[in-house]
Amino acid sequence: SNAILQWDLKRFDKDDPTLIYHVTAFHETHQDFVDKSVTDDSPSGAFAGFLSLFGSKSKEERARLSSADPTNVVNSCGEKFQKRGKPVNVDNEDDVLHLTKEELPSFGNVLTPSDSERFIQFLTAPYIRIPLILDFFANGDPGRLTALKTKSLQMIVDSALFEPGNWRPADFTDVITEIPVVSSDKLQALLATPHGTLFNEIAKSPDVVTSCVIKMLERALDMDVGKYTKVVSTGPLILYTIRLAVRIEGYLKYALSKCIPGQPRPRGLESLDNNRVEGARKKIRNILDSQAIPTLEYWIDPSRNKDVDVSCIVHAHLLYLFKNYEYEDLDFKAVSVILSSQVYLTINHRFSSSIYDDLQDTANPTHPPPSIQIAQ
Repeated sequence: SNAILQWDLKRFDKDDPTLIYHVTAFHETHQDFVDKSVTDDSPSGAFAGFLSLFGSKSKEERARLSSADPTNVVNSCGEKFQKRGKPVNVDNEDDVLHLTKEELPSFGNVLTPSDSERFIQFLTAPYIRIPLILDFFANGDPGRLTALKTKSLQMIVDSALFEPGNWRPADFTDVITEIPVVSSDKLQALLATPHGTLFNEIAKSPDVVTSCVIKMLERALDMDVGKYTKVVSTGPLILYTIRLAVRIEGYLKYALSKCIPGQPRPRGLESLDNNRVEGARKKIRNILDSQAIPTLEYWIDPSRNKDVDVSCIVHAHLLYLFKNYEYEDLDFKAVSVILSSQVYLTINHRFSSSIYDDLQDTANPTHPPPSIQIAQ
């Protein structure tokens, strides 16, 4: 499936000058969660109308723009809805329980109906979905982890982890006065965070996040078959877990840089445990240095690999491994890998100046992402 929103401005009636925003995602399914029409009364009318999509709509409607929204996921990835079935609304666990087998997405038959049901249920709880989703893939049936070879699941998991969610302003003083909270708007406001949900997890409960990411990376690397190929799930899976670990490492490193002992801390990171977070960051970096880099270098050994496209993908990920390095972190190994990979990509890869979309080539969710899988 295609989880990236594709925007277009169309005039559907030749006699009507009204411009209409046409938004598609997930198998080119039309997204109708925002205002569809904009009257171009002035040269700035279209741009003003675009801004109104994010300024005038309700929180509920804006939330539908998320790739991790359960309603979007079910209506776009469920087998029944791919055949133009009537859309359903998924807001809570009860809605998920009432979905039929044909309505539950299998993401290319990589998740069983029971696992898919659990996964969709996690998406209905944005405040706590990060540890639930990571634990879901890190522990239990190994088939869950191998399911992350598919680009649709990769996109949904990335959105669930890295979308910041609702922002809590400094003057917010409301507290919980009833359980359960009946008003959905009030509940969303109460569960908002000042720095984003991932930073909230890192500050208050980093162990689950870091331990699951470490376990996913270790288990993925243990599945290595000695080469990268799209036919075998281990190649795309290893590259995805590497990208995930590097991104998590970046969040940990940023949080530590803002929580220097003896200095004021930003809102939302007051409770961050520097020692625990630093220890977790070092564990992730140690695995990347001691296992991930040798694995990728083995894949591109000229005596084993003759595919230039595969070499470009692997070299891009070797570069990405050093994304969070500061000048002080550079050593001979880091500089040599960075320079050699950069030279190889400059010679062999055709870079694009257009907006990067690694899902636009096909709608088959069982295929791994094409290209070098990293924004250029």
